[in-house]
Amino acid sequence: MLLQQLGISYQLVNAPIEETALPHESPQSFVVRMAVEKALSGFNKLAGKDIWVLGADTIVLKDRKVYGKPRSKIEACRMLSALSGGEHQVLSAVAIVHDGQVFSDCNCTKVWFRSLSETEIESYWKTGESEGKAGGYAIQGIAAKFIDKIEGSYSGVMGLPLYELDQCLMASNYYAE
Repeated sequence: MLLQQLGISYQLVNAPIEETALPHESPQSFVVRMAVEKALSGFNKLAGKDIWVLGADTIVLKDRKVYGKPRSKIEACRMLSALSGGEHQVLSAVAIVHDGQVFSDCNCTKVWFRSLSETEIESYWKTGESEGKAGGYAIQGIAAKFIDKIEGSYSGVMGLPLYELDQCLMASNYYAE
C-alpha cells in the first residue's frame, strides 16, 4: 500500500534472514542492519544488474528495551501492557540495494499510548493484528484508537518510512531511469 502511494511498482521476493541482535548492538544499528540484510538477501535471489531491491525493518523501543514481533499471545499482551499509558519509540529502517551499492536510512518516531485495560489488550489480541507487528500493534488498524499522539512519521510506524525511502531512491538514481 505504501509503495503504491508513491507510485512505485514492485515484485515481492521472499528472502528470510535470521533476525538476531549482535552482542552490545544498539537498537538503531540492529534495525538498519536487518533492513540491509533483507535487501541484500532479496538482491541475491534476483537476476540482473539493473534492479533496485528494498529491505525494511521496524522495532519498538521503550525504556531501552526492544520489542520486536511477538511470538505468542502472552508475549503480545506483555508488550501492549508495557506500552500502555506512556511513550515509546518506533525505529524503522529502510535499505535499497542497487548495482552492488547499499543505501540506507532510519527513522525514529515517538508514539504515546493511552492506558489500556487487560480486557482491551485481550480483545485486541483476538483481532489478529498483533501477529508479525513490532511491539504487537498496527497503527493503521484497530490500535489507532490506543494512540494519543505521534511525533514523527506515520508511515514509519507502519513499517516503511516513506521520506527515508524516497531519499534512498534518489541517492541510488532510481528516478533517473
